[in-house]
Amino acid sequence: MDTITQNEATKYCFAKKPLCAVVATLLLANSNVALAKLKVTANASAEGIFQDVDSEENGTFSLTTLSVNPSVNASYESRTFNGLWQGKLTHLERDNDDASREDTYGEYSYSANWAPFDELLEFEASGALNYRNAQAGNFLVSDFFTNADALAKTRSNRIGVSTALTQGDWVRGRGQASYSDVASEQNALNNGFALNNDTYQMSANLVNGDRAEYVIWNVTGSFQNTDRAQAGQGDFISRNASGFLDIHFVKHWAIRLTGTHEGNQVSDRNDTTSLVRKFNSYGAGLTYRQSQNRYISFTANTTDSDIENDDGESFVGVDLQWAFSSRTSLSANYGRRFFGETAGANISYNSKYFRTSFGYTEDVTNTSRLLADPENLGVFVCPVNSGSIASCFQPNSLSYVPNADEQFVQITTQNLEFNDDIIVRKSSNFQMGYDFSRVTLGMSWRYSEDDALDQDRLTRTYSLGSTLAYRIGNYTNVNASVNYANITQRSETLNSGESDNWNATLGIERTFGRVLKVYTNLNYVDRSGDLIGGGGISNGFFGANFTDRRITLGITYTYD
Repeated sequence: MDTITQNEATKYCFAKKPLCAVVATLLLANSNVALAKLKVTANASAEGIFQDVDSEENGTFSLTTLSVNPSVNASYESRTFNGLWQGKLTHLERDNDDASREDTYGEYSYSANWAPFDELLEFEASGALNYRNAQAGNFLVSDFFTNADALAKTRSNRIGVSTALTQGDWVRGRGQASYSDVASEQNALNNGFALNNDTYQMSANLVNGDRAEYVIWNVTGSFQNTDRAQAGQGDFISRNASGFLDIHFVKHWAIRLTGTHEGNQVSDRNDTTSLVRKFNSYGAGLTYRQSQNRYISFTANTTDSDIENDDGESFVGVDLQWAFSSRTSLSANYGRRFFGETAGANISYNSKYFRTSFGYTEDVTNTSRLLADPENLGVFVCPVNSGSIASCFQPNSLSYVPNADEQFVQITTQNLEFNDDIIVRKSSNFQMGYDFSRVTLGMSWRYSEDDALDQDRLTRTYSLGSTLAYRIGNYTNVNASVNYANITQRSETLNSGESDNWNATLGIERTFGRVLKVYTNLNYVDRSGDLIGGGGISNGFFGANFTDRRITLGITYTYD
């Protein structure tokens, strides 16, 4: 535990990075609480990596790499403020038969939350600088050691403010406004493309209070404007609104009136095919309701659309929310939008040793919005400096809020293509975690379908993942993980193809006291198929078909 004075912390933040100044400002605003509780931990790792690569395009070759990885984590928590900053440096010295090279990659992430008046007013800030795979076809097989030229240096920041009225007798609500920016550098494979977007977002939700017994209602609205700085792309503007009114006529039964509005458009385009999609629907039906979080509704609806084929269509809508218990909750909906039938679902289950989460969404979005506001259905809570799930645990409730030095960890990540295309994304994410005795096990399944509205291009990803930690003793763990993805792209005018990607690891680690850990890992990475990325230029130095086998020997020292 280190003691850092307020002046020292402030000077450090403003001197190093403007992004850190956001966190420092929030810290200063909470000046009534001393900063003596600031916790700082640091790690330093050294690794030797030996690679054998068999590439269809470049033959067989070997690589030897020395990796040095220092990292620092700083967290602070008080009654009204939580803050976390993580920084990591990766320095690589590589040798092969023909040449040697050195590379250094710096990364950081931060988050801060300040609630001076509890839920009445809450400020948030978050962001990161990291290196992300920029091509869908290289999902799971791109890192600093394999296909590093497929990585794009990416920066994202988000600042938001929210307010909530949760104690109103007749009306309750929540409102939020945020600003985010996402920028990435072009990489060698991305045909010179780099993200550079700003997004402004506002949303609000109003519902009835506890005094409302015979009339139940809910109104939700949102507005997003993404300024796509890439020349000629135009602003991407989205408007959404929905609401329902339940009028009870007997116990548990109500007449429902419902309506939705959706608008998506691209402004300031240089061409004449400015994208505009407007869609409205309205209807009536019946609701069966046992309580505020236990109801099911069926409605008959009609559409009002600026697309002739979708105008005047009839459909059945379903709205379901059912909390089976404090451990199990289900919500689902079915209806219609401008792109056709649509659905959404969220299912969560939590017990002492077992936790699952499933989510399915359909939305009109783009890569910058997904990067600025990532999903998180993580089933494990891990310390911020955790290297494996062996040090993680299952939270004891569905509403668990991590401490400042904890975070939800997802077993896999979503596959994103770095471009500015507006897409209809249909995605599902299932994650399962089990933690009992000596075994910690996580499994995941993901699906995503990205249909570009401006182009004739459809990208689909199926992925499976599993990770296991087995405690042999108090100081020794065996870790294993296997991840697989199938990526397909279909287009009549652009490149089409398919790729099967594998990434597997088996390792053992041994700790000595609290500060020293030694480990060894075996890694297997394989990519096969005919999917060409990067605007049709290249799949990287290793090519579209390769196998990479690695042996890693490492040691880590932790300062706490």
